[in-house]
Amino acid sequence: MKAAGFLGNYFKLTGRFSRNAKLYLLATFLISVGFSFYGVLFNLYLTEGGLQEGIIGSILSLSGLALVITAIPAGILSDRLGRKKAMIIGTLSGALLSIFRALTVNGPGLLSLSFLGGVASTLYVLSAAPFMMESSRPEERTHLFSASFAVMLAAGIAGNLLAGGLPGWVRNVFGGSTFTAYRFSLLLGSGIFLTALWPLFKISQTPIINDKSGLISLKRLGQGFRAAGGFVWCNFWIGLGAGLVIPFFNLYFAKRFGASSSQIGLYFSVSQIFTLAAVLVGPALAKRFGKVRTVVVMELLSLPFLISLGAEKILYIAVLSFWMRASLMQMSSPISSAFMMEIVPDDARATVNSIATMAWNLSWTFSTAFSGWAMQRYGYAMPYYLTAGCYAVSAVSFYLLYNKKEPGR
Repeated sequence: MKAAGFLGNYFKLTGRFSRNAKLYLLATFLISVGFSFYGVLFNLYLTEGGLQEGIIGSILSLSGLALVITAIPAGILSDRLGRKKAMIIGTLSGALLSIFRALTVNGPGLLSLSFLGGVASTLYVLSAAPFMMESSRPEERTHLFSASFAVMLAAGIAGNLLAGGLPGWVRNVFGGSTFTAYRFSLLLGSGIFLTALWPLFKISQTPIINDKSGLISLKRLGQGFRAAGGFVWCNFWIGLGAGLVIPFFNLYFAKRFGASSSQIGLYFSVSQIFTLAAVLVGPALAKRFGKVRTVVVMELLSLPFLISLGAEKILYIAVLSFWMRASLMQMSSPISSAFMMEIVPDDARATVNSIATMAWNLSWTFSTAFSGWAMQRYGYAMPYYLTAGCYAVSAVSFYLLYNKKEPGR
């Protein structure tokens, strides 16, 4: 009865979302489906086009570097333009750049396109959370943020399955090479991405922030750095480990096990389902055992599965390890973020979140570039062992820094 009452209340509140919020969720779904095509196929497309892991790692890393460099200017631009215009510019630019990326396998050109795509993504991402705040009432805000996350997961499930199966269908129906099938599929994904402009244009503009100074308070920035120190340290190690393996999972299954794009799409989709289930269970565990302990235990439990991925030669065990690693780490991520928001001062939350995000992306950028080079020369095992080490450092650090600081514990 309690579960039924909870679900009934949840859907009742989601039904009351503003028109702006519903249009935003539709746009998020379409963008996420489009991105899924690139998550499954882009690396396979590049390798089929003759590029090796070293240059692929450099291409992938530049989108993270763009976020680090442009996060603060993009936030200011979002405040100046308003969320609607900022999200439209980010979406239009991102969709067009994804089309260009699907039309070339020129290394230097893809490096430039990846960086510019990261800039466009940053403008959209940094506008999304403030837009949801401005488009919701306090009593429904948590549900809107949760709904946004659920929509992205659902889009990922659908997009991964579609992207994985489409190249084989294209070859069977139209013939042609695997490379051409990948290119067609990526262009279709870009087209889906582009359709997100329709709901965004129908959104009503939210109030534009009028900060005449145009400057960030140095005092506030300093307070943010002091409050964020521990989180920056932990996020740095998580980002460092994530960048070593996450961008290359499709190549890992394709090259080590000879998996097809349809198999990879299926593995990714099931991973999203596991992740959704884990995220729903996470709050109950955090309430029972505490946020810090839940985060630490989930991160430590993921380590054996990372080591298994590095050493494994049997496909079904590697796939199970892939699903378990994703579930455990994704379960800990929102709990860690919620804990961070609880213990930092109210007026420093946005700054702390930006700094911690920049730390994650900075380390992710460098480790992705390194990992592509390492995989090309030494194979796929070493990065997984290094990631396990990085996650262990983060988990132990998080416990030592915050175990005694959790409210009510």
